Amino acid sequence: MTPDNNNDTTLFNWEEAKATLTKFMPLMVEDQIHTAQSDIVNPLPEDKRQALMDIPFQEGPRSADEVMHELNDFVYQHRTKQSHPRFFSFIPLALSPISVVGEAINSFYSPYGGSHTLSEGMAVAEKKLMNWMGEQIGYPVKELGGLFVSGGSMANLTASIGARDEKLKEDELVKGTVYVSDQTHSSVAKGIRIMGIPRANIRKVKTNDAFQMITEDLEKQIEQDKADGFIPFLIVGSCGTTNTGSIDPLHQLADISEAHDMWLHIDGAYGASAILSSHHHLLDGVERSDSISWDGHKWLFQTYGCAVVICKDRQAMSRTFSENPEYLTDIQSDDSNINFWDMGIELTAPARGMRLWYTLQRVGLKEMRNAIDKGFENAQHFEDLFRQQPYFEIVSPAQLSIVNVRFNDGKHTEQELNQINKQLSEMSTQRNNAIYYTTMLHNKTVLRFCCMHPLLTLQDVQQVVDQINEDLASLGLIEP
Repeated sequence: MTPDNNNDTTLFNWEEAKATLTKFMPLMVEDQIHTAQSDIVNPLPEDKRQALMDIPFQEGPRSADEVMHELNDFVYQHRTKQSHPRFFSFIPLALSPISVVGEAINSFYSPYGGSHTLSEGMAVAEKKLMNWMGEQIGYPVKELGGLFVSGGSMANLTASIGARDEKLKEDELVKGTVYVSDQTHSSVAKGIRIMGIPRANIRKVKTNDAFQMITEDLEKQIEQDKADGFIPFLIVGSCGTTNTGSIDPLHQLADISEAHDMWLHIDGAYGASAILSSHHHLLDGVERSDSISWDGHKWLFQTYGCAVVICKDRQAMSRTFSENPEYLTDIQSDDSNINFWDMGIELTAPARGMRLWYTLQRVGLKEMRNAIDKGFENAQHFEDLFRQQPYFEIVSPAQLSIVNVRFNDGKHTEQELNQINKQLSEMSTQRNNAIYYTTMLHNKTVLRFCCMHPLLTLQDVQQVVDQINEDLASLGLIEP
């Protein structure tokens, strides 16, 4: 019987893929080029929502042009453009086109991300990249373990599981206690609960006026827990909190963890990138941690889904995650050929680090350092401008690329001030050319600016502050 060699199927038609990308790639790039001149928030209208829901999945193929136009019109145009330079909320995307190219290249080849044997070139490149990142942190590269994961949540979970297995026996889980601050990202506590530690065993340590963990309170809590029969095993410090950009006292956390034989993990999802900046001294002491999370899609300007967890002791990761079932015996890890499935939860995974490898190779460390430095500069400029106005309170000064301020003229109640500051945020959102949502600090509603986008200019910052003053004047709160 003659085999069916029909190559006309749509599913595996590379020529059509080439034609579609050739036609639509320039349009997609052009759309991104004009991001800074576009609306930031772009909700999906009800008629388009219904039209999108009404598109059926049918037996036969449809034209690529038709499907691409629907994706553009109904899906991708209706998003909040977190890569807009004046999107100051959360931790913005600040998307680099170089990262997009790197991800596109990797998507075309789609190497298997779990195995050295199946994707040797990718494994060597990613291992080299992780070693280099660990070296920047200050870890000994010879013993380094690491894994590229989807984001900070998975990185923190992976490290926490390793800490659990290194410091607790299986029958001790109910006694294990973990220490975070009241500013630690919510993903940490979520991951700790998922891995089997009771919610009641997560200790939330207070922070000081700079929103850093108070180490005296931390040590007292550890001592009390020991006296009560608990087993303190993990401290999670923050290197760049989401709210304020604060960095916990790293050396003091390391001293405490060493004194009590605990694992010290640093959540550096946002702030670890500062190690590549001109302000790297701010992270002094991070090298004493046992593990760290670091997101490329935050302050390294990558597309979403590029993060890394780095562990000082590679064998600790392997002891937790290596299983070596029968069908994998021919491709087990050794010291030179690391299978990434032995470093984390996933067996099947994409090669998430290759876009960052491409970016760093393409732009060089100097440009990356300058781009990160710009975030420091813009946050400080915001603070300086607000300090020139007598009716603004600096609730949290510029730390990394974040500053928190509050309108406070001394003439209103706390409740009224909270409402005024919320209204200022809402007025800007309605204009849709700068987005700065509020957060709560010390029970105060504040305006939070995370200004890490390298294309944000000092003139942009000035215009945002001027607009806030105009809004205050329109509300009759200051003189025009």
